[in-house]
Amino acid sequence: MERVAIPVFESRVSPVLDFCHRMVIVDIKHGRETNRQEVSLENLTLTQRLEIFAQWGVRKIICAGVSDVMCRFLSGAHIALISGVAGDIEKIINAYICNHLDDACFTMPGKKPDR
Repeated sequence: MERVAIPVFESRVSPVLDFCHRMVIVDIKHGRETNRQEVSLENLTLTQRLEIFAQWGVRKIICAGVSDVMCRFLSGAHIALISGVAGDIEKIINAYICNHLDDACFTMPGKKPDR
């Protein structure tokens, strides 16, 4: 099983992981979503957010933007990061499961292509 977290604003990926109020945690097994939970991150520090990720067993985060500090914290906690992603949460989850998250329609506006 794989556990992936996505910061949420309304029904879309939140613009900045560091300041999001909600996160959706999705369990994926054999190419299917098996469970979904929503977690509140409102008023939590970066350290407290990392503790929540660890408590929930999050190993990967899909987000739009993230600070350098949070990026280093995640790396230190061995949590993989996919950043520069924008769009509707349902479409993002489906694209991730189907290995199509790199489609241009999910790229954050203004993000430079990886080389």
